[in-house]
Amino acid sequence: MTTISPPLTATWLRCHDIARADGLAPALAVLHAALPAGAPVFGAGGAAVLPAGPAERDGDVLVVRTAELPGGSVVLVRTNRPASHPDPILATGSVWLRLGLSGALLDTGLAYLGGRRSGDTTLLRRQMVQGAVAEALTGQLEVRAFLTAHASAPPPDALSYLHRRLTDTDRVLLRLLGAAGFVRGGAGEVADVSELLAGAYTPEVVA
Repeated sequence: MTTISPPLTATWLRCHDIARADGLAPALAVLHAALPAGAPVFGAGGAAVLPAGPAERDGDVLVVRTAELPGGSVVLVRTNRPASHPDPILATGSVWLRLGLSGALLDTGLAYLGGRRSGDTTLLRRQMVQGAVAEALTGQLEVRAFLTAHASAPPPDALSYLHRRLTDTDRVLLRLLGAAGFVRGGAGEVADVSELLAGAYTPEVVA
């Protein structure tokens, strides 16, 4: 079992910051660099989200989807060599990374809403919009607070909940963007791949 250490926590924070500022691919590269040599990059279902590159040429790997996103291309891949469970570094790191992507989505939404006028004001000043923004921000703060309080090893059921919380938060933000959020390679596709990342690395919860 992987031992979680303060340097690793710093790596997760770095993944969060890079995902928010630069995109998914460079953040994934940092996260994977923190894995021990030989650690599996696949989840229990045999899926992984990786920066586009050498993994695509592995004979045991099937590329299911390629996404051209801000920061670089990523691929959703599957293998017939699934891990028995996600590596703890990936399981927790993927939540930190998704939190960074959600923060970038919030940044995009605020910029969009602040620049769109509705009558004599901007969309961002509308009460319903402000309520939705507050809901999304609350979700992000909840996830970050939990990760910070349980930095050593969040339990699997908690990680599953945090992924669901981020998914719900991102969907609130996407509704605020309307059609602007669904341009190819834009915020909607980033959020969609973020959900795939959750599906790949969410630990299986045993009842």
